[in-house]
Amino acid sequence: MSPLQIVVTFIAGLSVSLGEEIVFTHHAVLDAEGKYHLRWFFDEERITFEATVETRGYVALGFSPNGGMADSDIVIGWMADGRAQLEDRYAHGESQPVLDSRQDWTLHESQENGTHTTMRFSRELQTCDPFDRDIKKVTTRVIWAYHPDDPDPQRGPLYHQGRRGTSSLNLLDPPAPAQWDSPDDVLVFDALTQNVHVPSDSDTTYWCSTHRLPRLARKHHIIKMKAIIQPGNERLVHHIVLWQCKYDGNESLSDIAGPRCDTVRHALRCYRARFLVAWAVGGNDLYLPEIVGLPVGDDDGDVLLMSTHYDNPHLRDDLYDSSGIRVYYTPVLREHDGGVLQVSAPAWPSMMIPPGAERFNVLAHCSSSCLQEALPEDGVTIVASFLHTHLAGRSIRERHFRNGKELRPINSNDAYDFNYQQTTYLKPYVKLLPGDTLVLECGYETKNRQNMTYGGLGTHDEMCMDFLLYYPKIDLKHCGSENNGPGLAAFFGVHNVTYTGRDVIITKPESHPFFNKSLLEAAQAHSWTEEEIRAFEDYTMNMKYRMACKGKQGFQADGQTEVPPTFEPLIEPSDGKCEEDVMGHANSQAAAVSLVFLVPTVIIWTLASV
Repeated sequence: MSPLQIVVTFIAGLSVSLGEEIVFTHHAVLDAEGKYHLRWFFDEERITFEATVETRGYVALGFSPNGGMADSDIVIGWMADGRAQLEDRYAHGESQPVLDSRQDWTLHESQENGTHTTMRFSRELQTCDPFDRDIKKVTTRVIWAYHPDDPDPQRGPLYHQGRRGTSSLNLLDPPAPAQWDSPDDVLVFDALTQNVHVPSDSDTTYWCSTHRLPRLARKHHIIKMKAIIQPGNERLVHHIVLWQCKYDGNESLSDIAGPRCDTVRHALRCYRARFLVAWAVGGNDLYLPEIVGLPVGDDDGDVLLMSTHYDNPHLRDDLYDSSGIRVYYTPVLREHDGGVLQVSAPAWPSMMIPPGAERFNVLAHCSSSCLQEALPEDGVTIVASFLHTHLAGRSIRERHFRNGKELRPINSNDAYDFNYQQTTYLKPYVKLLPGDTLVLECGYETKNRQNMTYGGLGTHDEMCMDFLLYYPKIDLKHCGSENNGPGLAAFFGVHNVTYTGRDVIITKPESHPFFNKSLLEAAQAHSWTEEEIRAFEDYTMNMKYRMACKGKQGFQADGQTEVPPTFEPLIEPSDGKCEEDVMGHANSQAAAVSLVFLVPTVIIWTLASV
């Protein structure tokens, strides 16, 4: 996780007042010291920013392909002698950004006082300028910098001298539901670990603890949840998952905790826990819409089972933690009981990703047979989505199909950032009907890995998950699919296997070089050329799979073997905005850039390399 923790809050104590009253829907603090505040709002065509920075010099904001300086689109603004200046620039490398021949930013207002500079500016989301970066509905690597002095009239912006950074932001996500000051009827409960000594014999620990809400005589609604991370442990706590259990025992739960979650579940007799919330590095608070609450104190119980994933890559023995989840709940019931549906591939070695892949896609199917059986006639309404992979994840999208045709994805992110995992609130909400199909598609990059990557719990293992917040609550908790072992084995020339715990042993043919050895060994030894990677991807995406369709009751679709269906794919219409020939403009721009580079530049810029 970046040391620059993104804090979403409101600016307090600043006497910055611009003339026009604007309602900003998003706000982030970009630096650890709280000196760079960014607010913004957007519509279908433009985005408007307001940067308030503790400086009387220049303020810079940019959009980068990877968080670095090269190929970044940068806007720089400042006040000089009472006049505001704004420049559209572009960085070709780690050097001073050059002036763009097309100035696509519009300066609206600015102000400078004794300590701060505030600039409000806007731009079209898509400018058709080859030296601008489109602003899309993906995780954007935002780079920023500031300097105590204005740019030099001859030399341009001065080197920032370390006053810079990079942050990931979902700039075009719909805003969260309206936030509130805690009213009198809202109760607060902290489910926190108790000074856990993180084990040093493994880099990955899942610590499970149990927490009982105060005894509830009737149903209440959870309306907000937020992570409480012990200061200094931001890199240690990888993610936290909270489930809800029904447990009638009266004894204290403080001793029911440990690194073996199966043992903890068994002690609680909590075999069919209901998922409540997941938080991961970079995550935001979960606010439920005003019409929805997650029920507690009902048939699903008032005991919370919390799994905390600790990442201890250096096997340190001096790490202790008391992090967890703060739960806000109320006896004032909202209109709908909400629920969370997990759509996923199994965190199991049957999820195989070859090494050396520029991109490798894994699918998790939530089939029409499961949704036909589990959903009510009117379906359910999805209000939010939390997408989750591990370090190799680069893209993830929840595809939605109905009556043989693909609809718009429920949620997608083609620039996924493991260190910035956010709940996305949907606008508009999405209706999921009986007979619909969901396909979760996760894209991974393993070009720098030498070994196979498998589904699993560790940070360097992989996951492919989406948690859908919806209403009204139904019994279905998990819908997904798993590639079967014999089917996977056939790709490696294996005719028969036996299972030993988590492993698969090759038993036929006897002539196989890995006879009586692990299928995982055979996969590791395979010659993973680009051609073989593409062949394996195609093979796994089209092979039969076993359905997971799980709830309290038994669904007939659970455990069925199915064949991936075929659908008419969604074709996004082109707006035609940038279809005109831009070569002439690009050539003239390149010529202008060449002239700029004739000016000697000896300062090496590193605006955002961290």
